[in-house]
Amino acid sequence: MAKQDPKVDRLQRAGAEPSPRGSAGALFQDQGFFDARDLVQVKYEMLRHVHVDGVDKARAAALFGLSRPTFYQAEAAFARDGLGGLLPQPRGPSGAQAQRPRSWQ
Repeated sequence: MAKQDPKVDRLQRAGAEPSPRGSAGALFQDQGFFDARDLVQVKYEMLRHVHVDGVDKARAAALFGLSRPTFYQAEAAFARDGLGGLLPQPRGPSGAQAQRPRSWQ
């Protein structure tokens, strides 16, 4: 049985591993510093490609294997929270809704 890369295990536990939909750009092809398995890095490089290299937003999203809504969500999260905004967020209700006892639902 093949042993799984420990980085992949950490990315999966953190929810930061993307689905293998796109090429994630030419930067990610050689498996050197850039890692297409790291969703935070993929989103950051997608944003950088638009804001530094001047690539169209829809084209950058497609190149990095992400949707346009994902691009806009990442852009807003990065503007609001910096790099930490690109980290996966827990799904489901939050706040009082999440803490309400089942009998109240």
